Amino acid sequence: MRHILFFIFLTISFIANSQNLVPNPSFESYTLCPNNPGQVSYATPWIPSISTPDYFNSCTTSSTFSVPVNFSNVNFQIPKTGNAYVGLATILPPSMNIRENISVALTNTLVNNTCYFVKFYVVNTQTYKLANNNLALNFSSNLTTTVGINSTVNLPMHIYKFGNPVISDTLNWTEIMGIYKANGTEHYLTIGNFKDNANTKIDTFNQVGNGFVGYYLVDDVSVEQLSAPFWNYRDTTVTLGDSVLIGPAITGLNINWYDSNNNFIANAPAIYVKPNSPTYYTATEDFCGTITTHTVNVMVNPTSVKDYNLFVKSISMFPNPTTNDFTISNLTESSKLKVDITDTQGKLYCSELITVTNYKATIKTNLVNGVYFVSITDNTSGLKAVKKLIVQK
Repeated sequence: MRHILFFIFLTISFIANSQNLVPNPSFESYTLCPNNPGQVSYATPWIPSISTPDYFNSCTTSSTFSVPVNFSNVNFQIPKTGNAYVGLATILPPSMNIRENISVALTNTLVNNTCYFVKFYVVNTQTYKLANNNLALNFSSNLTTTVGINSTVNLPMHIYKFGNPVISDTLNWTEIMGIYKANGTEHYLTIGNFKDNANTKIDTFNQVGNGFVGYYLVDDVSVEQLSAPFWNYRDTTVTLGDSVLIGPAITGLNINWYDSNNNFIANAPAIYVKPNSPTYYTATEDFCGTITTHTVNVMVNPTSVKDYNLFVKSISMFPNPTTNDFTISNLTESSKLKVDITDTQGKLYCSELITVTNYKATIKTNLVNGVYFVSITDNTSGLKAVKKLIVQK
């Protein structure tokens, strides 16, 4: 069964002059240029909280730790920002719990009951090509360190990519972002894999040679106070039998989801749904104590997306919003259409068989104000399009 992902385009609007609380966020400032492993502390004030994370900077003459070419000309990676990044060993299966984490003190302690937007970027290296999940960021009041290469720290994963997938992209930087509500004691952040091997998923598909290490580059770390939500709850369409992801899909969001009958589904930043007919879902969001309710309408097509798109391409519906009647146009002259109008709860208000005249058909209605679904079925081909109609008198 296919999953059709609903990609959400986010427009980010923070408060003016929002301050990044992470010092040296893209590791540009340094005391010395790197020339050996384990020199992340050269990117002051970052420190290795576990083992020996590496520092890469274009200032060096070392072919192993230069930018963008490093590991003795084996790996090529342009920084997300500037001329530097750090590298972490995140897993060494099957027996050793090798971990390299990095930490830094924030410029200010986080404020109690305040929400922060947190973001950092990672990319899997072309050197070892072993990928894993559990790439995360943790906030703490005290610095947590562990000595030794064969050790892990079981810290809470406060910020991680939605769904916690294995991140295997060796070309593009993967954005990891989330919302964090502070308790007022957090003064440090740590980035790495905080779980042991038994609780970490790996992908060896890209593995080459004897390299058997999960190794990631990290860049552009930010923690900024967030004054208001920047995400949207968008309507979408799914083919019958498929599922679709709805919601912001940002970790840390507190959202309760309900179906059209007000049955609780889950508390999650986003959910997969698989409706059999046009319907809607309600999201009750608690953002730092402010409660808002959102509705996501999901239209269902009984045919493939390709065929549906070809059919829909020739159809327009106007006026929309309408006060009563509306017209379906750009139809073929031979078309005979079945038109059904339902509300968001599935109640049928109108069902007509329409003969097309002059490439269009006018539908007369007497609907009250609200949102409706108009199902347009071509009786010849069997193709069906579902469009949203707004009645506003």
